[in-house]
Amino acid sequence: MTAGEAVFELLTKDDQAEKSVYNMEMIDYEEELHAPMQATKYQEDMNTNWVSQELKEVRNCHGAFHYGLIPGLAYAAASAWLLKGKESWTFHNTKSDAEKTRPASEFKEIEYPKPDGVISFDILTNLARGGVNHEGDQPPHLRVKKELADTASAVSMPVYAGPEARFCPAGVYEYAEEESADAEKAPCSSLIINAQNCLHCKTCDIKAPKNHIKWTVPEGGGGPAYTVL
Repeated sequence: MTAGEAVFELLTKDDQAEKSVYNMEMIDYEEELHAPMQATKYQEDMNTNWVSQELKEVRNCHGAFHYGLIPGLAYAAASAWLLKGKESWTFHNTKSDAEKTRPASEFKEIEYPKPDGVISFDILTNLARGGVNHEGDQPPHLRVKKELADTASAVSMPVYAGPEARFCPAGVYEYAEEESADAEKAPCSSLIINAQNCLHCKTCDIKAPKNHIKWTVPEGGGGPAYTVL
């Protein structure tokens, strides 16, 4: 709502009223090119409304768990119910979630049971029930950053065992082996992105090694439509 109000106000300002689509005016783009409009009021409103206040009250709950489960639970309870965010300090993260991912060699692979079709279901069944849809002719909203184009094959798969294909709940990411040009080298893995399956959870934007996935907003109306839940 706050974002919508900020954009609406921007489009209906006096200096934009005659140019805005809101007033259904025909714009000659060849004659006049307009610079992108910035809805800066959105951030200003978010910093002063009830959302900001609620987030401030619980800002230290997550950081408290850096000291362990029991201390984290104790501090989070005290912060949320007693202190109400009135602490004069804030626990800061020194690393991003992507940097906290540890190599696959440090863990034992988990063998998950196959879906039973009663309580648990396969990905495609869950995806169909989620009503996920993206128009086929739109640009993909999930892309590998150009400067990190080799991260999937050089880092993500060999070091972390391809976490993109594991944490994604919609099967958006798949790894396929490609034959190397050098016959003596082992096949390399390439990342395949099925952006049309995306549930918009944004886990890849947060957790992918080196943050090599760029998540952008897809066309309006695309994504999940949870009607059978």
